[in-house]
Amino acid sequence: MAFDPICAGSLCVRLAANDEEITASQKLRYQIFCEEMGGAASDEIRAQKRDFDDYDAVCDHLLVVDEDQSENMGIVGTYRLLRSGPMQKIGRFYTEHEYDISALKAYEGELLELGRSCVDVRYRNRSVMTLLWRGIGAYVSSYGIKLMFGCASFTGADPQKHALALSYLHHFHLAPPEVRLKTLPEYYVSMNMIPKDQIDQRAALREIPPLIKGYLRLNGVIGDGAFVDTIYNTTDVSIIVETDQVTDLYSKRYGPDS
Repeated sequence: MAFDPICAGSLCVRLAANDEEITASQKLRYQIFCEEMGGAASDEIRAQKRDFDDYDAVCDHLLVVDEDQSENMGIVGTYRLLRSGPMQKIGRFYTEHEYDISALKAYEGELLELGRSCVDVRYRNRSVMTLLWRGIGAYVSSYGIKLMFGCASFTGADPQKHALALSYLHHFHLAPPEVRLKTLPEYYVSMNMIPKDQIDQRAALREIPPLIKGYLRLNGVIGDGAFVDTIYNTTDVSIIVETDQVTDLYSKRYGPDS
């Protein structure tokens, strides 16, 4: 285990310890991505009511567990974590299905891909998100990870409905070229939909999902282009975050001595 469980009241964040807990996290993902958000699913996924793919076997699964809850083994939040080393077993990161990440692969240092983040609707509050970030902070410290990346989503597969927020991200938070991800040409959707001088920044921020705002607070930056995921009914953007921001802002701010 990369770090010891971190607890606040009945909630603890830790890594999945066995296949049963991974299965429970997949069931939570199915509940959120397919049932709540309306994502499509294969017959096999629908029959088992769990969201799964080949990447699950090579990833670590970060969990928030409510020790007072018995339903679904108490798992109320999850993140899927994939480091550069384990990635070699499958040949590429999940993000490479949507984005050209060659700039990142040239980066010296350990990489961490974040994905499949979701929280039970009854637990979408500051406490659970704080625990998830504390867990990520502990994880990146344990493995010496320097840079993390992944995708974050707007609900709905029509990017025009998110034109203000996407344009704001493009103009004010675009990643520098040396680490910038870019949507693959066959899927590329420009985020430059509204000129910079016409953007109401406060209005744009109100439209940005909480997870993306969390990345921005860590000085996260955004890749070039959006990706429309018709399977999961989302519009995705790519995120890159230097991990010193995570360890400094979250591990210290929300650490045991705070």
